[in-house]
Amino acid sequence: MPGMIDPLDPSTLKDARERAGLSRAELASLAAVSETTILRIEKREVDPRLDGTWAPLVRAIQTTTKTTPSAEARPA
Repeated sequence: MPGMIDPLDPSTLKDARERAGLSRAELASLAAVSETTILRIEKREVDPRLDGTWAPLVRAIQTTTKTTPSAEARPA
């Protein structure tokens, strides 16, 4: 499904974050990762798999995605 975060691919972060309806600041708060780090990951300046920041980001997106109804599931 497009917009899902791939736990092995940091390049999917921005799309997944936006699909979950999260700002960088909101994701930073949920994952206890700095907003600057998220921006640098989205710009592909750093690889979050190397410093341990990737797992909390994936968990935060997955949790938010599971609890946030998609546009198709929302009543009209």
